[in-house]
This record gives sequence, structure tokens and C-alpha cells, in this order.
Amino acid sequence: MAWTFKIFPAIGIARIGNHLGSAPQDYYVGPEIPGTVIVPPDGYKDSSGRVLRQAARFRIYGWEKGVFMGEITSSVADITWTVELANTKAAFNQFTGIGEPTGPLRNASVTDRSSLMITPGPRTIAGPNGAAVFDTGLFMGTSVPLGEIQTDSSGRLVVLGGFGNSGSPSNAPLTSFDNNDGWHDDVSDGPVTATVTLQGNNPIQASGAWVICPLPRFAPPIFHIISLYDALLQVAVDRLGYPVPSTPSFTNDVYPILQRAIQYQWVTSKIGNKHAPLQAVIPPPATTDQRNMVFQQLRDPATTPTVDTPHLMPAIWTDYFAQVFGIRGHGSPNTGHWANHPLTRTQYNVMKNWAAGNFINDWVGPPAPGTNITPDGLTRAALENCSGGPFFPGIETSFFTRDVYPYVEPFRLDGTQLEAGDLTKQQAVPWQTDFFDCVFQSPLSWWPAAHPDDVFAANSNNYVTWDRGLNSFSDMVNFWSGLGFLVQSGDSIIETERNL
Repeated sequence: MAWTFKIFPAIGIARIGNHLGSAPQDYYVGPEIPGTVIVPPDGYKDSSGRVLRQAARFRIYGWEKGVFMGEITSSVADITWTVELANTKAAFNQFTGIGEPTGPLRNASVTDRSSLMITPGPRTIAGPNGAAVFDTGLFMGTSVPLGEIQTDSSGRLVVLGGFGNSGSPSNAPLTSFDNNDGWHDDVSDGPVTATVTLQGNNPIQASGAWVICPLPRFAPPIFHIISLYDALLQVAVDRLGYPVPSTPSFTNDVYPILQRAIQYQWVTSKIGNKHAPLQAVIPPPATTDQRNMVFQQLRDPATTPTVDTPHLMPAIWTDYFAQVFGIRGHGSPNTGHWANHPLTRTQYNVMKNWAAGNFINDWVGPPAPGTNITPDGLTRAALENCSGGPFFPGIETSFFTRDVYPYVEPFRLDGTQLEAGDLTKQQAVPWQTDFFDCVFQSPLSWWPAAHPDDVFAANSNNYVTWDRGLNSFSDMVNFWSGLGFLVQSGDSIIETERNL
């Protein structure tokens, strides 16, 4: 075959929002260059305080006889896109923890399991300026729209997710952070496929991608210490033999880990001095003692803790409670047992080499994001803005995506072995209950880059609780869109657009 085509990003992220518009000015496209932070011109909310949706934009790239030919648009080819979105949480098993046997069914008393699955089916659009909506899905007979797809003037695909609507047709109570029978939300996920027809050629199927439509990202400038990109890079290394440099770059490999941990000061007051040694090792090389002081705070990911661990970085909970302590739920800290989540093995090896002085000192200051959109950069930009752990059950996706699901190449899922809804089906239902519950629990945080513990309001030097005013699961269901977004303001990161 002379031509091959691939869709990028391999996994795209289209975040939900309760602003109802679908015109280009009513949403913003998520990051497409690694290291960039997207700030919409008028903020993350509309004039009424409703949250804009973040769109995922997909592009097609081509290779002719193995030679990269760049992006393929509608100016040179006929492109037909097909997307399927689904939410199958309520029909899946209860979440019971990492490493636990599959839990009992959610909504076990419902015999018609299909009535619990929001499955509007696939939608297909062709050419530039097309559109289709996912508006035929039902939950227990109640309509639950999951969003829409569009093509722009160049034939690129734009995916918009749901509207943050969660509810219970039977008015069931909210009783747990993860498994609430009778409830639905409108997050979703599914495959993205395309056929490409160059002039005078037969249609060719492009290598498929996947899209996840999760909750909003309220702290865009704060990157997770362990991102979904880091977690899935480790999958590529372990399962696909993906090579990583034996000698890390300080600028490209070490500094991002240090900087993400330092930046947590803007989303939690609770880490205290746990990350204090980090600033002293920038710029490199620092002293051997300083580097070792940092490294000794990291738990080796090759070992599973069997007792409370003294390691303090990253200062976030592990997702292996059930394996380690036989504990389920976010109440685990109440037992007195604790263990922090380790870096990935690749990240840990970077830090190990750095501590030993085996690194490239290429430091000329903090690296600036690139300026060019590239295929691999599209994937990295999408995934580095997502959580790579702990998956308990997770923010954008579950541990299945890290530990179970198959990949045909790095970061590209094997769509032939998955169904729409598979990447979000293990997540909490509704998402707001887990999001409410994942606050700081002494002595560690959960996902402060996704759910900040504490923030600085404008013109204040004192921390305030980020979700102040929300006191229950139902509060988060009803008022989540009133929470503030964090933005860079000079050398500080502050809370804006709060309208609870």
C-alpha cells in the first residue's frame, strides 16, 4: 500500500461544560502543543457563569511509502469521520479498588442492562463544515445528550462532550463516592475513525484514535506530577519496547518532575515542607547531597509498600489500598495506614540517574513550549493535561487504561478490542461524588491538580479552601460550575471566575 494514514491525537480529550453553545466562539480547543496552557479570550465561563466546553480537535497525517507527507486536509482528500460516544458506567461493575476482583454490578436489580447504558450510536460526517449530535441516548428512559461532532473548514474533526448533567430519574439518594445506583452523568468516551480518499485512489482507513469526554480542568496551569502521558509512556516501555534515553536531560526530563511538584504550592497548603528540597536543586547540578536528599523521598515503584512508608514525594495517595491494606474507599486514611503514589518506573529512573550525577546538564532556563503542531505532540499535549494516578477510580479514565487495555502502538489503543464507554465505565457515577470526596486527607492529597485543596484568591496572600461553600455530594452535582478556575497572574497562580 503506497499510502498510510493515522489520526492524531491518538487519545483526545473533550471536556464537558454547561454552556450550551456549539459555535466556535462557544468552546475552546484543548492544548495541541506540549507545555501550553489554553486560556480562552473571555475566560473559561460565559457571561452567566456557565463553563465552556473544551473541544478535542483531531487531524489526519499521511505517509507515502513510509515517507512522512504531513497533515492531510480536505483540500487534498475526501475525509469521512465516524465517532461513537457512550456512557456505560451504570451497567458496569462497582469500583472496589485496584487489584480487587471485579465487584458486584451497579444497579444489580435492573434486569434490562441496556436501559442503563447511554448509547446513542455512531455518527458520521464528511467534508468540511459538517455536524452531527449525540442526542438519542437514554438512561432509564430519560434523554441524556452526550455532545456533538463537527468538521472545520479544513475537514479536521472537532469533538464536543456533554454538559455536566447528572441526575436520577428515580430520585435515588447519593450514598457513596463511587457507586450510586439509579444515577447517571454525561461523561463519555469512544472510538474515532476516518477514511481518506486521495484523488484517483480508493478509500483508505486511517489508524483509529479514541476520545474521552471527562469533567472540566479547573487548574489548567498546574500539571499532574504523574500525568496520563507519563503513565501510558510506561505502558509503551513495558509492553511495546518503546525506547527512552538512558541518560536523562535535566531540562526535558528532570526539571518537569521537579517543577510540577513545586507548583503544587498553588493548589494545596497541606504539603507543608514536603517538597521544600526541590527548589534548591534548580539550577543544576546542585550538590550530590542535595540531589540525594530529594531522591531519598521517592518510593521505588518496583516495591509495593506493606507498611506505612516514610516517602513524602509526590505527596499524593496511592491507588493500591486494596492490595496493600485490604482497604476500600477514600476513607482509607482513617485507618492510620498510608502510602504515597510512586512515580512511574521511567520517571523514577530519570531521578535515580540525576541523583547519581548521570544526566545531561543542558540547563539554560525553564524550557519554553514549542510553536509547531506535530502528530506526537498532539497526543502528548492532550495526555499531559490528565491525571496518571492515583486511579481510585481516577479523574479522566481508570486503571484499565493503564493496566489492562491493549495498544497497537505507543498511546494508540486497539479499537478492535474495545467498545465505546470502556475508558470511563469504571469511573464514579456520578463524577461529582468522587470529585467532592477527593479532598486532602491527612497526610496526603488526592489530585490537587484536578481538585485543588486550597488556592489564593485575587489580591490575597492567604489560602482559602477551593470548594468552600459546597458541603455535600448533591451540592457538587448542582453547583460544580460555580467553582473557580486557576490562571497565571504574574508569578502567581490565582483563583478567578468563582460564582457560587
